[in-house]
Amino acid sequence: MRSQARTMLFFTMLISAALTLGWVVSDSHAEDQPAEESSSFDLREFIPAGPSGADPSKDELFPLQPYELIPKLEGQVAYGSVENAPLLEQPIAYSHKLHAGELQINCEYCHSGARRSIHAGVPETNTCMNCHKNISTKDRPELEKLVEYYESGKPIPWQKVHDLPDFVYFSHKRHVRGGVSCQECHGEVQETMTVAQRVNTLEMGWCLDCHRDHPKVDENYGASAELRRAELKDCLTCHK
Repeated sequence: MRSQARTMLFFTMLISAALTLGWVVSDSHAEDQPAEESSSFDLREFIPAGPSGADPSKDELFPLQPYELIPKLEGQVAYGSVENAPLLEQPIAYSHKLHAGELQINCEYCHSGARRSIHAGVPETNTCMNCHKNISTKDRPELEKLVEYYESGKPIPWQKVHDLPDFVYFSHKRHVRGGVSCQECHGEVQETMTVAQRVNTLEMGWCLDCHRDHPKVDENYGASAELRRAELKDCLTCHK
């Protein structure tokens, strides 16, 4: 009995010593290890800073801001509501009626990209000054604005009037070279307009009607006109 008691006491002391030694060792290792840093996510570590500084939310090249999944159908985006299209206030009260009508300046003199590019383009201030450098600005505040923009070297911030949705592909070049006049889409600018305004819906049905009925298709394609009209109804013609 005494030998069994001694044996039990021995093992109890051995186990106690082992546990005590383990705790001491584990505590010493814990003291040697550096404390874990609290994790934090900083967007600036993953998105490089832009020209405006280190804060991505203020970077004009990659602004971090919420976007609408379905944009509001307002303003000048051509969704068909011509009646609701506002007459935009332009930085200079340019008159199409004067320039294209009374002075009979060809549209392509100012919109030089219409025949050779997807976009018709807005004239540079230098183009305007080709004529206006010889015209007095006395008592003509709109011409004074033009000269101020020219001398500052800054472009005139014209407001875009005809704005198709981003999912629509339209080429001015194909239409102008095909014989479509500017007035068919933009209205009789030379007779009725000062600053430009949208007069046609520019919606898909309006375009398809033109592709179906325009006489230039027959003139340009002859015996292949019907085949061409079928191609012009293909979705990929305008939605590339």
